Amino acid sequence: MNVEMNYITQIEGHGKIHFEVKDGKLDVRMEVHEGARLFENFLRGRRYDEVTAMSSRICGVCPLPHNYAATQAIENAMGIQVSEQTKMLRRLGIAGQALQSHGLHLYVLAFPEYLNADGIVDVYMRNPEAVKRALRIRNAGNIVVEIVSGRAVHPVSSIPGGFARIPTKTEMKRVVKELKAVLNDCIETCTLAGSLKYPDFERKTEYSAIDDGVHFPAYDGMIVSSEGVRAKAEEYRKYTNEVYRPYSNTKFSTRNGHGFFVGAIARVNLFKDRLSPKARELAEQFKFPSYNPFYNLIAQAVELVHYAEEGLEIATELSKTIKDEKVEKVVRAGTGVGVVEAPRGTLFHEYTVDANGIVRDVNIITPTAQNVQNIEEDLYALLSKNMNKPREELVRLTEALLRAYDPCFSCSTH
Repeated sequence: MNVEMNYITQIEGHGKIHFEVKDGKLDVRMEVHEGARLFENFLRGRRYDEVTAMSSRICGVCPLPHNYAATQAIENAMGIQVSEQTKMLRRLGIAGQALQSHGLHLYVLAFPEYLNADGIVDVYMRNPEAVKRALRIRNAGNIVVEIVSGRAVHPVSSIPGGFARIPTKTEMKRVVKELKAVLNDCIETCTLAGSLKYPDFERKTEYSAIDDGVHFPAYDGMIVSSEGVRAKAEEYRKYTNEVYRPYSNTKFSTRNGHGFFVGAIARVNLFKDRLSPKARELAEQFKFPSYNPFYNLIAQAVELVHYAEEGLEIATELSKTIKDEKVEKVVRAGTGVGVVEAPRGTLFHEYTVDANGIVRDVNIITPTAQNVQNIEEDLYALLSKNMNKPREELVRLTEALLRAYDPCFSCSTH
């Protein structure tokens, strides 16, 4: 049996899955055919205050984490310390981005398959309230990102040293209102995600995220994993070993010779105890930690509740205390690493800047580039377990697994 899945729908970007059984042996390839976009090359030679906005163009689905990771990297390169208010605003922005991204992925790309629907239009015909719920969540996320970082897509106000424009107390009160309004929608989404029937499949996997020692993973921290990794962000290359595969336009990341998983399920598995109260209650109900990669969808739904509650907490405080702050203008030579949690997992940006503020070297490793190796390993294990099933069922299972990872192939070929 030889299967070429050339056109996989309901994912971001262009990917292909090939699997073949020959002489009793299974071969599986996760091929990414999104065109190489060469961001690292054209960011070299730019001014330090240009790359933070330019790097957000890597992705239209989650541009804010790229902006924040680049900004944090420049700050670390130049030795710029930011205020606690700046960190709170950036965590709030990440919460808004997660609402926006997870809401879109769950309802538009992932849930239709488990609801026996042909797509979001079919879901709407059967359950219009579910789609309206999705739109309310996404709209609230857009509003949060726009208020915090200037625009809903490709944000501009987060700059080295802080923010070019600080939101007002009135705007923070609007964030509070919006998040209060969609909190129940997020809880209902979590209930829906938990009610769906997922394939019975588990594979022991290394889960990885960042840890700032206090918060559920979002902004800044050390690299940690379920296998005992605990390392500074500056050591990221050691834990995201990139290798080329001749059949893919994205590089694969390995750790000790195997894949690892970044994203919602990794964060919930590792830091369930730091979830917001309602999200933690739901995570207990769904029995996290889990080794079932399809449970990444439930983890995303749990995070919707968490980010709505945490965002509400941050915005409530800032609606009383937020104030204008002066951004430190300083240019120094140095190398810095920025690390944040994008909706799809841990994101690294590294910049080397000269004494004139010109970027001389760039390295970016995205969540999907880290996950591709693990996707391939999960595909192999899933297909091996189900080889007695019809071809059509194997195709359905492989597509469902890929969608559960919520890959962003455009990011991966940055």
